[in-house]
Formats: sequence, C-alpha cells, structure tokens
Amino acid sequence: MKTACFIGITLTVLMLSLPSCEKYTGDAEGEVELYLLKSYENLDQTWGIELSSAEIEREPLITYAEFKSYHSKKYIFSLTRAAAEKVENLDHSVHGLAFGIVANEELIYTAYFWPSYSSASCDWLVADPFMLSGRNELHVQLGYPGLLDGVQIPDERNNEMILDIFRRDGKLIE
Repeated sequence: MKTACFIGITLTVLMLSLPSCEKYTGDAEGEVELYLLKSYENLDQTWGIELSSAEIEREPLITYAEFKSYHSKKYIFSLTRAAAEKVENLDHSVHGLAFGIVANEELIYTAYFWPSYSSASCDWLVADPFMLSGRNELHVQLGYPGLLDGVQIPDERNNEMILDIFRRDGKLIE
C-alpha cells in the first residue's frame, strides 16, 4: 500500500512539473513584423544598411498574423496570400526596396526586396518579391545573385528572439 501511494504521489508530482504541450493561446499579434524602411544610411561603399540609422514606417507591411510559419533552415517565411499580394504590389526598383524584420518592437535585421530581373548585384540580405507567386513564400538570402566571395554579411535571420516567438506559437519549422 505504501509503495502504491508513493508511486501515485511521484507520478502526480512529475506530471504537474512537466511543461504544458498546449499551443500558446495569447494575443501574439505584432510580435514579429515586416516594415518598409522610411530612411537609412548605407555602410561604406556597400548596400549594407547601418542598423542604428534605419527608421521604419509607422505601420507594418506584414503583421504577425500574416506570417503562417518560418523555416529556420531554409530562411523562408510562409505568408498568407493577402500578405504576398501586398509585397507583389509594391513599387519595386532594380536597386531594391529596403525593409526590416522587427521582433518585440526591436529592429532585428534589414534586407531588400530585390527583384530577380535586376542586373545589379547586392551585398546584403535580399528577398525576391516576385518569387512569392503561387507558394506565398518569402525566401531571405545572403546577397544577390548570391553571396559574393570575400563579402561578409551580418546574418540575424535566425535571431533567437524571432525563433522563440515562432516556436512559442507553433509557427517554427526547424
């Protein structure tokens, strides 16, 4: 009897101490957002954006609710169709349109919407705005057409704050 009671109490304590497997059900709106940049300064003779100089627009282009998931190995944000259309309908330039990823109201990194029809190369983080069609996936990559030899780009795509938010809400693909 003492053994059965001891096992029962032990199991109860263990079950109560285990973390909950329930999805976060709080208001996650606005946790990770994508903003266009109003203004910024480039790093010396590069397309790199000085993070401390970047000023974001007042309203996000893509809200947290419009991010369906984030794939941390492929650096792909899966978006709602409405969010993808917002990006596609922007006035794009062959020299990019700057944006920033914000988590918990902190600018984490900057990049450019850089269309694949551009003949100009870019030594910064980029996402092709016209590759969204059909799949609604925004792939953020290092440089265009790829990472250039000898170029180092600060890579915050898998910043822990971003990953934690997506993980908490079951939106992270690892």
